Amino acid sequence: MLKFNSFSKASSFIFLSVALTFSFSHSAIAKPNLQPLGENIADIGSKYYQFQIKEFKSTDQQRNYKVWLGIPKQINRQQAQPSIFMLDGNSVMSRLNEPLLKEMTEQQAPVLVAIGYRTNLPFESNSRSLDYTPADQTGKPSIDPRNAERMSGGSEAFRKVILEQITPWVSSQVKLDATRKALWGHSYGGLFVLDSMLTTDSFSHYFSASPSLTWADQRMLKKIANTAVTSIKTKQLLLMEGDMSLQQAAKVSPNFDSAMIQNNRQVISDLNKQGVKAKFLIYPNLSHGEVFGTSLMDVLSNRLF
Repeated sequence: MLKFNSFSKASSFIFLSVALTFSFSHSAIAKPNLQPLGENIADIGSKYYQFQIKEFKSTDQQRNYKVWLGIPKQINRQQAQPSIFMLDGNSVMSRLNEPLLKEMTEQQAPVLVAIGYRTNLPFESNSRSLDYTPADQTGKPSIDPRNAERMSGGSEAFRKVILEQITPWVSSQVKLDATRKALWGHSYGGLFVLDSMLTTDSFSHYFSASPSLTWADQRMLKKIANTAVTSIKTKQLLLMEGDMSLQQAAKVSPNFDSAMIQNNRQVISDLNKQGVKAKFLIYPNLSHGEVFGTSLMDVLSNRLF
């Protein structure tokens, strides 16, 4: 079993995940599947987890968040529990199943907090574009540089909802262990994880999966290079990225980052210089989209926190 907090504290570490063999397929280069979702494990019911659902509103009252809280049934309610907060909660919930939950309870099962939107789609593209991305120097939302039909730069307001509304609700239902409280996000969500590591001490472990580091003229790369991280002794970061070849990348969207591995290494280097425990996990031959499910399952199954 891989333990993130057992990784060496030395300089940047690249772990080549060879336990699984991945093959390239056309699905790796397709746009995200936006077909409506069916019932998930919270709807069906689980022998191992008790699920609750609660909705919250954005600070501007324009977006409705749907949050699934999964609490292991066999826990000591008097003891603080490990937890993982996951973005793109609709898609996350569609990937959870009874065998996975059973496997998780064979260890110290974490509390699950899947933060999504009031929709039956796996991704709410317009909303996540605004909520997951950092603002420019004005500090205000602006048009997404990658899509003029979407807004961006609302991560601070979204983080406030998580910290001031969602987390207190979760804590009212189950006691959380502050030393094992994780945040996971993919793509724009990966940017949100990185931004949160810089701006809040509310989590102990940060899992940034295939973050869109070239977005907005490398805004997050520049922010990391120029921001002093607080509470470095209580934070750990794991970057998770696929290394799909450039030949395959030619078939992908123009947003593909041909320097993604180097950009991730730069993040690790900048943070290591500050003393942050930041590591890098590479998935051979996986595309940006495929890293979503694989990284999520790694965090849940291998308990990297």
